[in-house]
Amino acid sequence: MSLHTNKKALNFNKLTIVLLALVWSISVSAQQERKSFEAVRTSEKITIDGVMDEDVWCQAPLVTDFIQNSPNPGMPSQRKSEVRMLYDDQAIYIVAQLYDKKDDVFNLLTNRDNIGNSDYFGVSFDPYNAGLNGVGIFVTVAGVQYDTRYSNGGRENIWRNDSGWNAVWLSAVEISDEYWTVEMKIPYAVLRFSSQDVQNWGINFMRQNTSLNESSYWSPIDPEISGYLNQAGVVKNIKNITPPTRLFFYPYVSTVINRATGIGTSNPRLNGGMDIKYGINDAFTLDMTLIPDFSGVRSDRQVLNLSPFEVKFDENRAFFTEGVELFNKAGLFYSRRIGGTFGNRTRQLEKNESVTYSPDAAQLINASKITGRTNGGLGIGFFNAITKPTYLEVENTDTGEKTEVEADPLTNFNVIVLDQNLKNNSSVTLTNTNVTRAKNGDDANVTAFNFSLNDANRNWRTTGFFGYSNIASYQNGVKDTKAGIKYNIGIDKNRGQFQYGINRNVESDTYDINDLGFLRQSNQIEHRADFSFNQFEPVGIFNNYNIRLNANHEMLYEPKEFSSWRYSVNTGGQLKNFWYISTEFGGSPGISNDFFESRVAGYVFKKPSSYSGRINLNTDSRKQVRMSGNLRFGRRPDWDQTDQSMNLSARVRIGERAEISHNVEVSSRDNERGYARRLYNDTNGDLEAVIFGRREVRNFTNTLNGSYIFTNRMGVTFRARHYWSRVDYKEFYELTEGDELVSTTYTGVDAQTGEMVDNRNYNAFNIDMEYNWQFAPGSEIRAIWKRSIGTNDYNTQLRFIDNFNSTFGAPNSDSITIRMVYFIDYLNIKNIFTKG
Repeated sequence: MSLHTNKKALNFNKLTIVLLALVWSISVSAQQERKSFEAVRTSEKITIDGVMDEDVWCQAPLVTDFIQNSPNPGMPSQRKSEVRMLYDDQAIYIVAQLYDKKDDVFNLLTNRDNIGNSDYFGVSFDPYNAGLNGVGIFVTVAGVQYDTRYSNGGRENIWRNDSGWNAVWLSAVEISDEYWTVEMKIPYAVLRFSSQDVQNWGINFMRQNTSLNESSYWSPIDPEISGYLNQAGVVKNIKNITPPTRLFFYPYVSTVINRATGIGTSNPRLNGGMDIKYGINDAFTLDMTLIPDFSGVRSDRQVLNLSPFEVKFDENRAFFTEGVELFNKAGLFYSRRIGGTFGNRTRQLEKNESVTYSPDAAQLINASKITGRTNGGLGIGFFNAITKPTYLEVENTDTGEKTEVEADPLTNFNVIVLDQNLKNNSSVTLTNTNVTRAKNGDDANVTAFNFSLNDANRNWRTTGFFGYSNIASYQNGVKDTKAGIKYNIGIDKNRGQFQYGINRNVESDTYDINDLGFLRQSNQIEHRADFSFNQFEPVGIFNNYNIRLNANHEMLYEPKEFSSWRYSVNTGGQLKNFWYISTEFGGSPGISNDFFESRVAGYVFKKPSSYSGRINLNTDSRKQVRMSGNLRFGRRPDWDQTDQSMNLSARVRIGERAEISHNVEVSSRDNERGYARRLYNDTNGDLEAVIFGRREVRNFTNTLNGSYIFTNRMGVTFRARHYWSRVDYKEFYELTEGDELVSTTYTGVDAQTGEMVDNRNYNAFNIDMEYNWQFAPGSEIRAIWKRSIGTNDYNTQLRFIDNFNSTFGAPNSDSITIRMVYFIDYLNIKNIFTKG
């Protein structure tokens, strides 16, 4: 990267200086007094049975007087809640009596980590009392457990955090006529805390009363303040507790049977491996997966991608969803890169060689991560994973001989994170990601520094990010490097009825994090401004509502050319009958310049102005039948382009054990202009034309979900999804270097078959069915059946029934996985041998 480019990237303009000046001008004031209670130690044995019959409970302070968070923030809860806490050398013990008539309690069975519409009770711990990182433990009235880890203060809400984390703890529930009781035993191995003799922990208790649609907390959670842990109370004077030896083994065995059309059924394959969790010291934990097996993960939601950018899929592998919140803090870690393929080749193919097979995944050898936080609030994370080489099957077109060519070489993935807690729930973070490939494969290194600073009252938040990427490529033994930068600076007022903020984001044209991160596009300068009015308390027909205005301006980083600007107005609110309604209107005035749709540098696709509107409605989620739907309409008048979409969902509860939901999504785009293909000269391979087309796009997604829960530890879930996309080109154009769409002689018709080769009729059909039985704490058996069908052809004229029948008649594959995991606690084994 040239010095000139560096200077341009680091040249913070007047807006950036203004943002920094505003940061230093923020006033600070004293924080409000936090609710607290004294910790009480016990030496008596407590049986976790849902019955508060041990006399020692009377010695614990009574925690009560819960305050509503919704629907009436700040008002006392309409139902009494009484909580007590004790501790000993091994665990924290909690008992809660939640008052409500037995007939009014929503007692619904669900799978673990799925609260559903049940009443529930929960507790959150912040052992370092910094308001940033913690643990949440919840139990429904049906005895279903849910646990999660919090980072960034649990900023979004109590659910949208690391819910993939599963701990081993005990709970029991008993229902009486006037109240229901929950008892918990939370071993210290679940928590991470300091080794100080006397400790004060952040803590909060919460309760959901579904019949009233009321959520309440012991330490009030003000919706005007961003964050959850930072509003917790304090449990004082926890004395002389020692972090236990945290050594857990999760050995597994599994068998997999595969079947595919044209291949038949494979012989059962037996797999075995182990996950290990080891507490290195009182605060740091090592997680390892040895000989991992991900054969039973849920199917991806495949789509037909017409954009120039990559589709981002969810991570469904348990090891990569649990305990990774620290690695994601800078937005540089996309775990789906691990085990994926990158299209590398360790040698160039000859002219008489063609690829007959390309792998779509790389075998993971092992993966490990170390995470924790020191007494001084410094979080440290280290992640490592290694994948095996992948091989192409290459055929000699002259002799027919087939050989293997190494594609992606042996690859090592690393992430290192240092995250320091500061006052007022602020933090600064340094992150480095590194990908190293053998045999002169591309190497990648990205380093980022980001911060989040709050004033004492949490009225204002200032955020910033600076990242540097460096990619080393090797061609014929010659090393070439590509370096890029990104910076982001923003300030937001995020408390009170009126909230607003501004943000500047700059990404150089050479900034690239995609070897281990995810970035759809770089080469942009973006400015954002938003304003919102929030009514948190009931008024008129609403329990709450908000009005939001947003404006975005984008341009290229290099060259400095205008791209687009957009605006939107959003409104949304919950009605007194607990229905929710929202609307949105937005647009992009004037001509927008799309520098990426053509897939060729120097060709700009100009789009005329557009506007769109949307309305969304959800009925009361407490009801046996819940409906939700939205309608969207968009126009681009100069092209006579019309976009329409509809989404309709219904959920039906059948008794206390079964639930069925159905979602249908339909969309159409008429007279849309978009990229079709590039034409090259047959002789010298030079680019001759970039072809665009006027097209009709029809998408249809039909998803059916069902579950039947036998007990709070055993259930069956089912999901079937059919995605159908049709693209029908009506007319073709050539995009010139003068950025105009002009007529072309290209017709899109194959001279031999007569088919429209740019049209697409794409189908993806998947079934995922799973039986799960948690036969002991931390131990489970899963039986999983997956079916996959996919088609991709030119026949866009098929009607729905004909297309559905054609899809079901297409080649398909099935897999059946049976997997058992057994939880082994080193301390239990030690105690057995000690007693022996």
